[in-house]
Amino acid sequence: MARLTRPRRALSTNPLKSSAPLGAAMAYLGIEGAVPLFHGAQGCTAFAMVHMVRHFKEAIPLQTTAMNEVSTILGGAEQIEEAIANIRKRAHPRFIGIASTALTETRGEDVPGELREVLARRRDFGDLKVVYASTPDFEGAMEDGWAAAVTAIVAALVPETDPRQRNTDSRQVNVLPSACVTPAEIEEIDRLIRAFGLTPIFLPDLSTALDGHLAEDWSGRSLGGTRLDDIPAMARSAATFAIGESMQGAARLLGARGGMPVQVFPSLTGLRAVDGFVQALMALAGTADAPPAIRRDRARLQDAMLDAHFQTD
Repeated sequence: MARLTRPRRALSTNPLKSSAPLGAAMAYLGIEGAVPLFHGAQGCTAFAMVHMVRHFKEAIPLQTTAMNEVSTILGGAEQIEEAIANIRKRAHPRFIGIASTALTETRGEDVPGELREVLARRRDFGDLKVVYASTPDFEGAMEDGWAAAVTAIVAALVPETDPRQRNTDSRQVNVLPSACVTPAEIEEIDRLIRAFGLTPIFLPDLSTALDGHLAEDWSGRSLGGTRLDDIPAMARSAATFAIGESMQGAARLLGARGGMPVQVFPSLTGLRAVDGFVQALMALAGTADAPPAIRRDRARLQDAMLDAHFQTD
């Protein structure tokens, strides 16, 4: 006979949604030519690697500083330097995003200070961009790690602009999607913004990195993402849109760096939410109405809602 087993716990936790370092790694993968680097033990990286590979069904270029008992006690500056040198030699990345783990955070290691010393000493790293985000496993979840990584990228790569000398591109707009926005949704948001004659810069952009396309070769770094040359140019955008409440901090920092207005949308799910986003685009583009293609998409949604109202009411 079949036996019904009742769990004693009231809640089951999906580890894919409860790891701040994993969220940071996903955000880093949305940058062109990037390699995420976990500053911690090998097991921390293996955990995230397994879940990301199972979820995306893709090869994930996730690396680790491989901290051991001795380096944990004495400090991991040498491990950081060695890891960056090895990654640069093997994968030739343009960007390395470092995420901390519970191991280094519990010790209280000064990773930003150690990283500054390493980059100042190793001139042979050239124009390689290295960004660090504090993402302990014991604090926050995936969306917090994602937001911390994006904030760190903005702080490191977007220059502060003097409002009196700011050269604004009135047709350019920044979009900061949260961890819940999928690659396909980013593509659709991109299409929506371009319909108004605007040029969006997404940070990060998973639509070209984790969209499931077959690459010509596997180079050990991200297969697409936000162009590094576009990130400093975000300071010249006319506005910044954040999608998801978790992106408020990064959006406000970016707005302060470029002296631009910031608008946060909790989500873009549903007719009312998308209408608000379209109204913001209309105001930015200086148009009195949405393009015909957007109006037709809205009419199709209304028709589908009307057809299904007996089943969904």
